Amino acid sequence: MDNKLKLATMDFSKEIVKWTMWYLPVMAVIYILVSLFVNETEVNEMSFYAMASSANRIFMLVAGILAVFMFLELAISLGLTRKTFLNAMILTGGVVTIGLAVVTWILSLILGMMPWFGDGIVAADTAAGPLAHIISHLMTTYVFFLAGFIISIGFYRGFLGGMIAIVLSLGITIAIDAMWTFQTAGTVFNMEMGEYGSSNLLLTIIFSILLILFTIAVLQSLIRSVPVKVK
Repeated sequence: MDNKLKLATMDFSKEIVKWTMWYLPVMAVIYILVSLFVNETEVNEMSFYAMASSANRIFMLVAGILAVFMFLELAISLGLTRKTFLNAMILTGGVVTIGLAVVTWILSLILGMMPWFGDGIVAADTAAGPLAHIISHLMTTYVFFLAGFIISIGFYRGFLGGMIAIVLSLGITIAIDAMWTFQTAGTVFNMEMGEYGSSNLLLTIIFSILLILFTIAVLQSLIRSVPVKVK
């Protein structure tokens, strides 16, 4: 890996990790309050991981939206090319996605040791096993980050570009969510789109990877000509 790319990935990852330091405690407090004061079996048996997995996607979507506005001008002023910046952010999204999932699981494990909270990886009312949920969490969360990145690049180019980017990103997030809704039942949009998915976990993973590659290709195309206003 190029040294500039490595350093940029480390720096961007550290900054986004700082954002998680307020997000995860807030999510943990919400989970504790809901578990203690909502007297419903479904809620009481739900683990922190099961509850936070959907929120993690939204967090990474917002992180992707903020990425260009927070880091692009700084990166260019420090001598990074647009290509290096994009590659660093693509790697950063993967690193933070995995790290966020691991920390979420650790917090879920700790809370699950207490009698008031649910444990395990999956929600109580889903049939899919832990493996499908873990892979779903990682892939959908990562795609949401990339979708947010498309939105930020679009608005960096102007209002019209931003609106087009929102439509494109919405299509991408609905597509990845539809694939995994059929596998895990109960992701962010919770749409009845099972007929568009596959009952084969391997095929769902392959289609998800193809969607990720398509999204990265779109990002590569968009960032080549994005105007950078270095102050």
